[in-house]
Parts: sequence; C-alpha cells; structure tokens
Amino acid sequence: MNVRWVKVFVFLLPVLIFGTGFALSQITFNNTTLILAGQNIFITQPTLTSQICPADGNVAYKNSGFTSLAWTLTQGGASVQAFFCMDNQGTSADTPSVTASGTGIANGACPSTASTLTWAPPSGVPTTLAAHTATSTPITMTVCAGSGTSGGTGPSFTVTVT
Repeated sequence: MNVRWVKVFVFLLPVLIFGTGFALSQITFNNTTLILAGQNIFITQPTLTSQICPADGNVAYKNSGFTSLAWTLTQGGASVQAFFCMDNQGTSADTPSVTASGTGIANGACPSTASTLTWAPPSGVPTTLAAHTATSTPITMTVCAGSGTSGGTGPSFTVTVT
C-alpha cells in the first residue's frame, strides 16, 4: 500500500468513527401537550408554523378543544417553536401569561444540557391586553430537549395561557 494512502486512511479513520458515534447519539422523540386557555383569553390553535393573527372576535379564537401538538425534539439538538395568537374577549384589560408545567420539563434556555425538556420564555406575550383586543403578531413558544435527556417517547406537558 502506498504511504500516501496510509496517511489518508489514518486521517479518515478517526473522523469516520467520531462521525458515526455522533450520529448514533442523536435521539429524536415526540412529546405531546395539553393546551388550556383562560376564561376570557381565547387563542388560535397552536401550530408548528407561524400564523397571521386574525382580528378580535374571529371564529379562529377558542378557549377549549385544542388539538395537542406533537413536538419532535432531538436530544441536545435545536429547539422547536410553536405559534399561536391571543384575543382578550373579556370586558376589561388582562395581564396575559404563558406557562408550561409537568414532570420532565423545566424553565431554561435552549440549547440545554439538562436531563429534561427545556421551556424557554415565550416571546411576543403582551404585558397587558386591552378588552376586545387581539395580538397583532403570534406568540412564540420554544422547547428543546437537553443533551442529558433520555431517548424514546418524552414526557407530556401542559401549556397554560391566562
């Protein structure tokens, strides 16, 4: 064997071993959410693609009967975002909030080295929302799986919008 080919082989062998080991350590799993909305706060069905927010009172806003989102996350990988719009159909201003709860999810920043799912603070949540007012841009929820998260079907968690 030519000395040149031996050098190429010696260089490529560790790259192939490391690359294969890295590819095998990427574990993808699905997570499901239960979505709850407050009494006077109505939201659009959350989706994994961005939305255009409808006007106040539009039939797209509801406060029950949501379809769960299936979050496909990769252990230690990039975050996944979901979007929804919010409408205050009450008679007074509200101070909205969006939270996640459940075992196996914790507040934090993505990417994460945690052994749980990570819920990053949602963006676009208004400080106050006047009566009969809808958000003009969607609220963005961000979730990622920490690098220490076990593979397989992940935990379910609840998103509460009040």
